[in-house]
Amino acid sequence: MITLTVVGTLTTAAVGMQGLLQDSRLAAQVNQLLGHLHLVRSEAIKRGAMVTLCKSANGTNCTPDSAWHEGWIIFADPNGNRAVDTGETIIRVQQRLDEGNTLKFRASLGQNNDVTYRPTGFSEKNGTFTFCDTRGSFKARAVILYRTGRPRVSTKSASGGSLNCS
Repeated sequence: MITLTVVGTLTTAAVGMQGLLQDSRLAAQVNQLLGHLHLVRSEAIKRGAMVTLCKSANGTNCTPDSAWHEGWIIFADPNGNRAVDTGETIIRVQQRLDEGNTLKFRASLGQNNDVTYRPTGFSEKNGTFTFCDTRGSFKARAVILYRTGRPRVSTKSASGGSLNCS
């Protein structure tokens, strides 16, 4: 009887810890993207030129056919063409998200492959990055980006509705 009680208690604790671990991983990934958006904005202002964050599966150029959770890069993009050209500096490389988490971006202008900041600190578009894990929409988190350049974290969509993981 004591053995069953101990096993039951440990099993319950393990299930609870798994949820906490997933929450922690998701929060870390959300905070990492939030920090990268702040970096893109500050670099654009500091450099007096456009800076772009785009999805990149290889860490060296933008790969529009890849998914956001496969990674992204931040690069100085003075000509604003959203492509890493010769002489343009890659500022930061983000590798694939771990633990099977997904990341999607839906922009107001329908161009979902990148975010470019102008030297004024303004983003060229509004949009929502949605992070999901195996628990689905219930635990999803969003980073909502405004044209003013300021991102915010939310458990709801920009319009106040539920987040969509599909």
